[in-house]
Order: sequence, then structure tokens, then C-alpha cells
Amino acid sequence: MKIKDILTIDLSEDIKNVIDLEDISEKEIQSEIENYIVTDGLAKEYADFVSIYTSNILETGVWISGFYGSGKSYFGKLLGYLLSNRIISGTPARDRITQRFTGINDEALVRNSLSRLDAIPSRVVFLDIAKQDTSKGLSFTLFRNFLRSLGFPENEHGIFLFQLMLSERKTDVQDFIFDSIGSDWSELKTSTFKYAIAIKELFIKKGNSDADYLNLITTIRGDIEQFSAARLKEELSNYLKVENNEKVIFLLMKPVKLLISKNSTY
Repeated sequence: MKIKDILTIDLSEDIKNVIDLEDISEKEIQSEIENYIVTDGLAKEYADFVSIYTSNILETGVWISGFYGSGKSYFGKLLGYLLSNRIISGTPARDRITQRFTGINDEALVRNSLSRLDAIPSRVVFLDIAKQDTSKGLSFTLFRNFLRSLGFPENEHGIFLFQLMLSERKTDVQDFIFDSIGSDWSELKTSTFKYAIAIKELFIKKGNSDADYLNLITTIRGDIEQFSAARLKEELSNYLKVENNEKVIFLLMKPVKLLISKNSTY
């Protein structure tokens, strides 16, 4: 018997030596999960994190540290997949990841610990700070990536639509656009021209004027230039008042850090 026949990974596949935190395509997620090797030590770290995450602890930051090449990014990204539990080719990411824990020490206890995540809906925002335009500050960088995770444009039009929807206690942009103007958001969002017109149309359709729209867009553009940590907290708090069972996690690299927003806490 050869080593490749024992391992649960395909040694014929090219193994990347750098993990791209922002590549969260379905194909990439599946590949990263299927090629991840979970040791007893890693399993314990995941279980310990989940125990704290699902408790009533008030701290909102987690720091992942280690030497260069020690697997921090890979560990953090898999943690993000565990929390967000995105559906990959019809199977929840959490189910795919827990399969990697087969054969470890205390397997049943670890799996039981991870299953506690099922009770906590979590939105994970992945971003590599080194690849981001932070010219308008870190707070706005975090917020526009949060908007992207929800399917909104990362500009004044996205903020306008986001705030308009929250005022009606809605967060699903696809349903909101279709119900409001009968259009397909997945098609509109591919063109700034199209979605800008659509957003203005639905705003005016609700009884507002062109002047109202222009004033609000101008105000939002000014807000972006001075977007602060307090403003980020306010926007997240408003979102969590609607999605009050959800946690929002910002998973940052380099270095990797988790910032968790729960209810009104940031």
C-alpha cells in the first residue's frame, strides 16, 4: 500500500502555498476543505473557539498568531467557512469540514462542540487588508465589504439602498428589488448605470421626489469621506436590529483577525 492510498487528499492536485482569503468561489471553498488535514491539535483549537463563540462572552476580537507558513490563513479561512456555513454543491460547508475530523482523538466530543454553531446564524466578511483600498479609512473598508457580502454595491448607491431597506426592516436585496419594481437584482447589479436608475426609480415610486433623492445621495457621498468607527458601529447596529439573531464577523488578513459584532456590540 502506498501513502497516497491512505491519505484522504489527492496528491496529484497542485497544493497552493498561499491562501487567498478573498477567493471564496464555490470551487475554491470545496478544494480548500477537501485538502485540509485536521490534526488532534487543530481539532482542539477549533472546538475551543466554538465553545467560546457560542457562550455569552462579551469580548469581540480574536487574534490568530503564528510563524510565517504555519497555516494561520488556512486555519482562519476554514474557521470562517465553519461559521458562515455556505452551501457548496448542495452540501453545507460545515458538514464538509466536519468530515475532515474523522479519526481524531475525542472525535465525538469535537463534533458535538462544532454542532453548537447550528444555533447561531453567522455572516462572515472575508478581506485581505493588503488588497483593499483603505484611502477612506479602515471603517469604511470594513463597511463596504460588509455591503458586498449582502449583495449591495460598495458605493453611495449601495449605502442608499441598504439604508432604505433597513427603514422597511428588509435585508434581502434580491427580494426587495423584485417586490418593489419587478426587476432581477442579479442582472441589475452588473451595471452601475442600471442599478443607479433602478434604485432612484423605487425611491421615487415610494412617494419621494428627485430633489429628495439628490439630497440623500449627496449627503451619503459626504458621509463616506468622513466615515468613522462610530458610524460603522451605528450601521451594523441598525442591521442587527433587523437580523437580531445573526452575528457578523470580519475575518481580516494580514494578519488574520476576527472581529465579531453581536446585537449592538462591535
